Parts: sequence; structure tokens; C-alpha cells
Amino acid sequence: MALNRTSVILCALLASSFFMMLKNTRRSSTPYGAFLHSISACKTNSDLFPGTLEEKSWEPAGCTLAEYTADMTAECLEAVPYLAIGDTIGEQVVAHMAGDLRRAGLGGDDVPMRLVWTPSTRVPHFESDRSGRNQREFMTKVAEFATLSLGEWDLGVHWCGTDEFYDGLKALVLKYKALLKPGARLAMYNMDYINPDKCRESSVWCRTCNTIGKVAVYREIVQMVAVCTGTGMIDTYPITRAGRNHSTDGLHYTSEVVKPKADVLLNVMCGTDGAGSNKLGLWYPNIECNEAEAKARWRRDPVANAHSKGCPDNTNEFGCPNDNGAAARRYLDHKAVEARQMAEEAGRNTNVETSAPQREAGTELPLCKKHEDLFPGKLHDFQWVPEKCRLKFYTKQEIAQCLERKPFAAIGDSLGEQLVFALRSGGANVSAKAVWSPSMQWNTLTMSHKTKINLMDYVTKEVEYAILSFGMWDIGVHWCGVEDFYHKLKAKILKYRSMLKPSAEMVLHNLHYINTDKPKDGSWAKVCNPTAKVVVYREMVQMAAACTGTKMMNTFPLTQQGREHTGDGVHYGEPVMKPKVNILMNMMCGADGEGGDRLEPWVPPMEC
Repeated sequence: MALNRTSVILCALLASSFFMMLKNTRRSSTPYGAFLHSISACKTNSDLFPGTLEEKSWEPAGCTLAEYTADMTAECLEAVPYLAIGDTIGEQVVAHMAGDLRRAGLGGDDVPMRLVWTPSTRVPHFESDRSGRNQREFMTKVAEFATLSLGEWDLGVHWCGTDEFYDGLKALVLKYKALLKPGARLAMYNMDYINPDKCRESSVWCRTCNTIGKVAVYREIVQMVAVCTGTGMIDTYPITRAGRNHSTDGLHYTSEVVKPKADVLLNVMCGTDGAGSNKLGLWYPNIECNEAEAKARWRRDPVANAHSKGCPDNTNEFGCPNDNGAAARRYLDHKAVEARQMAEEAGRNTNVETSAPQREAGTELPLCKKHEDLFPGKLHDFQWVPEKCRLKFYTKQEIAQCLERKPFAAIGDSLGEQLVFALRSGGANVSAKAVWSPSMQWNTLTMSHKTKINLMDYVTKEVEYAILSFGMWDIGVHWCGVEDFYHKLKAKILKYRSMLKPSAEMVLHNLHYINTDKPKDGSWAKVCNPTAKVVVYREMVQMAAACTGTKMMNTFPLTQQGREHTGDGVHYGEPVMKPKVNILMNMMCGADGEGGDRLEPWVPPMEC
């Protein structure tokens, strides 16, 4: 009996020594270390936990996880080109691996890794990276492994209810599976730990929208989508929870956490040696696909559907929560289409040639020289008639001639896009293009709207006159506070100025009149854009112009007089669009159509 007890103790000591030796050889590159590593490697994502976070490495309790060097990362990605789809959580892992690739001597177009920026189910770009470069070819022909990381935006600034998130996420998973080439794998990241105590003071939504209880529900939603689409998962929640004090803002983590997250991904893609041996298996949640029952439970959850004070999309301000996202669906999925259709219709309507209005008075008045001279005035017969001066009336042919000399770009939202539609009505080949960057939360800089064409060369090499139009989205569906809007607007103004060629001119369009009586009940424009709020945002746009030395175009009085010519309270029809185009043409090409007697842009009467 004593001998048996001694044998047991000796066996336990030997086993303990063996696992200690095993742990110490995890970083070894010797064949013996590789041998020990291979026979004890973690088999599936579930095997990683429990564990401990130590010195930028995750130490599972019952197996080993290979730590990747720069050379191993390069070898893996050259064999398995990688596509990261989603938000900044996945982008952090990409940034870490990009650093490894640089250290291994890979860079530029040689990097076998891309990012497609799709930060929430409400902002699906599908194919472009942060800078607007289309990654469709890499996605459909090159990528062998892809991950989808979503959820943090849908908890907060883009929250529109649990139904909206589930349906939108499921649609995106199926969309990307269809886009990837045959044989390529897609894995879903589950949501990480969010540390509300680490939220930056300026990030009110982070503290109030991303509660632990809410994250738990949204993690369950992500898992249900994975099950119902047959998609494997990567879950690093325990790693981020263990490293919660290494978070910079409650959501993003330092290399202490990002490095182990990258190791998990690389073990899934390329195994323990970087060449495909002993790959880490994905996690498949042990739940049944029961969408109806799960949705009903999530709707009843008071935490998941809490309308916390300070959360941007709360108390129906954004037309989402009180009807579980139906209003948001109407706006985000259909309203933008309706707005574009209205804009196109306005452009088509201007095909009807109209002669200059026969004015009863003012014919002998001097030409308008300054923007402020336009007001007061009167909207009359598709034209704006100032009291103090007169404007040149531009025909379709003269518009085309002006644009031939001065290629034009409208950068921003659908209000600028309407100008382009109206200008193009004079001819399909006129040099006028719209760059879609509708809010401060939108990160693409040179992408067109419907065609998704990158207009970088046009913006940087051809444009002679540009107008920036921002604010409508930032008042409503992308509202993140006045400070966020002001500082990001200044940054965008300076960014676009640096992108345009030196000879190009750039003006900033001030917010125009919003008719809150026109939108239908429940519309975002009705509940988000009260007149008092527009006044404050107009003042912010003016201050941003003053502090960046940018001149402006102001058509507020024109849209206020034409307030009956809008169908949704924001976009206007031909009686208003024609005068707006005419004012723009007088600013660009003057009273003679060739640059003489140009109407000067408006300089806000305020100090920075």
C-alpha cells in the first residue's frame, strides 16, 4: 500500500514536471520543443479556456497555443491570404499582423491581407476598405480565410433593436459567404469584453450603451446567427476579460491583448507551425437554431432594449427603439433610396428648357457680387430674384460649358448629390461627380454612392471646384454630440483641402431649411431635425468654416421660401434645385459664363 502511494506521488511529480517543461518550451524553435508542442496543442477554440494572460501570450490551462513570430505570420498569410471584414475590433488584429509582415519584409501590395470596412449592420460597405479602395477582387478571387467582426456599433451609436441586429447580421454573413470564392472559409468573431470603467470621458455612448448585461445578450445573438447560417466562430472573450485593464477606451486593447488574439486567429488558419499542422478548430455553439423563440426573448429583455440616457439612439430620437427598429428599417433601408430617386427626379425634371424669368423689376440692377447680396429676395418661376442685384440665368448649354472649364465635385451627403443630378441634366458627359461621405462617422473619402467607384484620381487631379455638404446625418441617425461633429468636420474640411490640387477652389455648404411638417409621422427627419437643432448645427458649420478659412455657399432663405417643394422635409424639387444650381454657376463661372463678375462665396461674420 505504501509503495502504491509513493508511486502515485512520483507519477504526480513527474507529470507536474512534464507540463512545466512543456510550458517552458512553448516558445522553443527546437525540434524537441516542436514535438512537445504538437502533441499537446489545443484542438478547438473551446480548449483555450480557462487560461491566464501572461506577457502578451494566452496560456490555456489544459493545452498549448502556438505563439507566432513575424516570419511564421508571413508564412501563414502567404499560404492562406486573409480578409478581415467588420469594425475596428477586427482591424486591430489586422494592424498587429501587418506589423509582423513589415518586420518579415512584406509591405504594400505584396501584403496577402485586406480589410473591408463594415462597422455595423447599418453601414454595410460590402467591398471597400477604410480609404474607399474596392477589395472585391481580393475578396472573390484571392482570400482563403475571412472573419466577420461586428456588434459594438450596433450596441451603441447604431442601435436599432435586437431584431434589426439579428436580421442585419444574418444577411451580412450570407452575403459574404456568397461573395467569397469556392473553398474559402468565413468565421465569425463573437463580441469581446467591454470595460465600461475604461470608456473615455468624451464617449458617453460607451459608458451608457455598452453595459455588461447588454453585451451578453448581443453575444447570444451573434451565436444564434452563427448556428442558423452554419458558420464557425472565434471567441476571445476570456482573453479580453482577463486583459480588461489593458483597454484604452473600454473597447480597444493594447498589444498585451491583441497579440494573443492574433495568435488564436493564426492557429485557426495555419496551425501550430504556420504551415497547416494541428490547426485550431473553430467553435460551434451548442444551441439549436430557433429564431422566433430567441427573438421574442430578446425583445422582452429590459437590458438589451434599455433606452439609457446618453445613448445616442434612445427614446425614439432616431426613430428606432420604440417600434423595435421598424422606423430605422424604413429610413436606412428605404429612405436613402427614396431620397436618391427624388434627387434623380429633380435632375430629370430640369431637362425641360426654361428661359430666364421675365422680371417685373430689377432688370437694371447691378450684378450680384457678394453672396450676402442675394438676400433678401424672392423665389419666382424657378429662379431666385434678389432685391438688391441680379443673377445671370444659366441655360443647359452654358452649364455644360462652365463644367467643361471647371470640373466639379460635390462631396458629402444627398444634398450635394442632388446638385450633381441637376447639373448632369444638361448632358450625361458633363464633368460633375458626387463623392459619398454623408456624415462624420463615415470614413470613405473618395467613393461614389451607387456605383461604388473610387473617384480618387478625379478628386485629386481633375476637380477645379468642390463643394462640401455635411450635417443632416450628424443631426439625426449618426448623432454623436456637438463636439464630435465640430472637430470631425474641421478635420474633414482640412483633409479634402489637402487632397484637392492647388488650383482647385472649395466651399462649404451650410445646412439649409428643414421642413418638419413634411415628413410622415415617425420619420427620422421629423423627430431628429427640429428647427432649433438645425440653427445650432448651422452655427457649428459656420465656425468650422471660419476656423479653417473656408468660404461658404448659403441657400437657407431659398429653401425656406421653397419649403412646400419638399416631399420629405430635407430634399427639394425642381422649383428649388434650379435656383440653387444657378447660384452655384454664378459662383463658379460668373455673369459671363467664363469667370467674369463671379459671385463671391459667403464669409461668415464671426471670429474663430
